[in-house]
Amino acid sequence: MHKDNIKKFIAVWIALVLILPGGVTGFAAEAGEGEVVIYHTNDVHGAAAWVEDGSIGLDRVAAMKKQTENAILVDAGDATQGLPYASLTQGADVIETMNAAGYDVMAAGNHEFDYGTERLLANVQRAEFPVLAANVYKDGVPLLSGGDSNGCHTMIERDGKKIGFFGLTTASTATSTNPAGITGVEFGNEIEAAKREIDELTAEGADAIIAIAHLGEYTNVSCDSAKLAESMTGDYSGKLDVIIDGHSHTEENKEVNNILIMQTGTGLANLGKITLDFGDDNVLDAVSGELLTYEEVMSQAEPDPDVAAKIEAVSSGMADLLSEPLADSETTLWGGAVDGVAEPRVVETNLGSFAADAYRDAAERFLAQAAGMEEYRDLPVIGVENGGGIRASLPNGTISKGDLVSVFPFSNTLMMKRVTPSILYEVLESSVSSITGQDPETGLLTGEPNGGFLQVSGIRFAYDPSAPAGEKVQEVMLEESGAALERTDTETGLMLVSNNFIMNGGSGHDVLAGLALVGEIGGELETVEAYLIEQAAGSPLAARGVQGRIVAAGGYTPKEYTASILVEKEDGSLAADMPVAYYLDGGEAVEGQTDSEGLLRITVPDGPHSVKLAPGQREVYVNNYTGAGTVETEYRGFPVLTYEAAAAQPAAAESEAPAVENPFSWIWIAIAAAVVCAAVWMMLRARKRQSE
Repeated sequence: MHKDNIKKFIAVWIALVLILPGGVTGFAAEAGEGEVVIYHTNDVHGAAAWVEDGSIGLDRVAAMKKQTENAILVDAGDATQGLPYASLTQGADVIETMNAAGYDVMAAGNHEFDYGTERLLANVQRAEFPVLAANVYKDGVPLLSGGDSNGCHTMIERDGKKIGFFGLTTASTATSTNPAGITGVEFGNEIEAAKREIDELTAEGADAIIAIAHLGEYTNVSCDSAKLAESMTGDYSGKLDVIIDGHSHTEENKEVNNILIMQTGTGLANLGKITLDFGDDNVLDAVSGELLTYEEVMSQAEPDPDVAAKIEAVSSGMADLLSEPLADSETTLWGGAVDGVAEPRVVETNLGSFAADAYRDAAERFLAQAAGMEEYRDLPVIGVENGGGIRASLPNGTISKGDLVSVFPFSNTLMMKRVTPSILYEVLESSVSSITGQDPETGLLTGEPNGGFLQVSGIRFAYDPSAPAGEKVQEVMLEESGAALERTDTETGLMLVSNNFIMNGGSGHDVLAGLALVGEIGGELETVEAYLIEQAAGSPLAARGVQGRIVAAGGYTPKEYTASILVEKEDGSLAADMPVAYYLDGGEAVEGQTDSEGLLRITVPDGPHSVKLAPGQREVYVNNYTGAGTVETEYRGFPVLTYEAAAAQPAAAESEAPAVENPFSWIWIAIAAAVVCAAVWMMLRARKRQSE
């Protein structure tokens, strides 16, 4: 990313997350006599800064705590992984911001382990509050113990009342983060750990006991928050008062077995508030909970200035991190909107295939290494990424971390689920449902771009755009073996890996929502970054085209076509009737000639291609299937390249003529004369137009 683009990126990012709305009135929220208020968050995933109609922001969370008597602030995990605010420093900036916001205690979520155990422990040491995980051990001792914390529970006193907190991390973390980063770490039974902690907190004289449980609402796991509540019977009946939940990104405010369970969703869309009402005898009489919405918090609190300043400092300091080079690439990896058309929502793109390859690679490594995956290790792995999740292109030349963040701004989590060929056909039918036809002469597709259009890895499939919805997919084959998959096969197992948005039924892929989760394998941004660095290790990423994984078979026979590119001079005028050299897909220079309208018309093989006029120039995109470079509409013109006289023309000359020592040879004089004549002709034509 160029420095100017980085500055623009930072300016827009800061504007989105830091501009604070005016006219908000704060007030002191007095707790009732004998009340203790617990504010809680979960699954913030780096959403520390305020975003209009999105994230409340930790500066307002801090303000809510400060203006409420006897308040406690708690987080139920997955704070340090996600948006760039978290991922760029592997959670360090998030912890520092949580310190400033006045957090009192936190449970470790499964994504706190994504950067490895050493980074987790470093973040725990950085925290000015205890981070707890009572069921997580290494070498026979609680993993997070150290200093003043036993790593399992803590007691917080407010207004003479002792509130005991213990933390639980879902045992499924053993199969939901990179196994290489948790070597030697043991995730024990959550219910057994909970009962042990209740016994210890009771012995320490707790007036109320709260579980901060990163367990979620999942019916297919050994222990979710409801199962934890239901297990509190016999000697433990009435001992656990509240479960502050996380992990499933759901909104919870319910009672199970007379235990309040609360969860706020994700990304600070809500703020949880629990009120513990102690009677005159200091015995807990009542527990109530509410989810404060974005609008409610906006109306109740102004941003805490110290925390707001911290957020701004972190955000402003991101420029250097975002400009960090990751790899070099010989050609552009295409995504997002290209000249006004969202290409990965219509056709296969090289970036879409690259992302799906990265997911598939990560899943295959995970299945080979992680404990408990033995039954899945021989299943073919299929990676998919929704076109709507690819928000920009990765440019040819140097690719920076900021470029990658622009492509994957949502910081989704990768999930694995077992599917069958029958389910896969249903998913692919949904993927291509918005493509409605194809021109049999040009290959041009018709329909509407759809964010649920899937880029794929591990399979190839053909579909008929003109067929009725639900009947478009003609065949699906495994990419490596070529084995055909049958639409009616409801038995054969396949492992599907994609982001949590798609796996939870996003963009119409409803069939995936109800399937059991096999495992989570980290963030999509981090996965693609690691794969990119590995693929480009020691040399630029080789030119990469589409892989022919998605074939539109609507009666069109693939063939060469003519693409048109508008060429302009550096001053913005047309480069008409001029010899140029162009590079197709990072190849060698090819001679060309613009016409009187400044159009360079080139013949290219069927499908998408990248074109430039000079070795270091940013490329443009042509594709007969979407009309890029073949069709002009009110929404999309021909792609535009700038003629760089100092760089483009010598390349063409070098390809055909021997080097000459005399720079004033007749060849160069002729070329210079042609350039001057063309410039004079353009000037005279411009003057004539003005006189008219």
